[in-house]
Amino acid sequence: MALAVNETYFRDSRLRMEAEGYQFGADGNPALAADGMPDRNGGLVAMRRVELAQDNWMFRIASQKDLKYGGLPNLLNSPWWMEEDRMRLLLDRARTAGVGLSEMGRRQLALPVAPGWTDADIIVSVRIRPGIVIAALAGRGRTAAAGGDRRIVAPEAPHLFMDQLYLPGLGKPGGDRAKGMANANAWFDTATAKSYDPMARGYNPR
Repeated sequence: MALAVNETYFRDSRLRMEAEGYQFGADGNPALAADGMPDRNGGLVAMRRVELAQDNWMFRIASQKDLKYGGLPNLLNSPWWMEEDRMRLLLDRARTAGVGLSEMGRRQLALPVAPGWTDADIIVSVRIRPGIVIAALAGRGRTAAAGGDRRIVAPEAPHLFMDQLYLPGLGKPGGDRAKGMANANAWFDTATAKSYDPMARGYNPR
């Protein structure tokens, strides 16, 4: 397989810390919690390297209101994604539990209901451009808390955790959002942003 286009980002220790949920201040230095220890919130545990290519269809839960700020390309510029098998699993668990897809996403992906996180009201899907290989970190979500809402990975079917992906080089690598936007434009191809009905079979955009 070809060398990953984001190999340099993948080897960046700060981006790896961000994938693990470590927080950084406006000055670029690691933030400290009230007990003086490095502040962590969300992120991944049990991370492993995976390589993604043209045959990987990826999804992320996002906020429809963010379409107003840069449209769909803005929603593609995020390091947080999941693969197709996990999207199907999320839909299946939402149907089984009889809850909305956004709520199951919050339970399984640890997404607090709070400003600065996500409204979880649309699903963004994307395919990787032909010839592009992207290295990612995979693992299940850690506990995340914001605005008084604390989310952990819920116990539905604990034998199969909801793996998430962190793609170094998207978002604001080194604090540079424009760089992440350029990477998203170069790496991704066909993309959509739709909501899905978890009570219907398969993918049912509305």
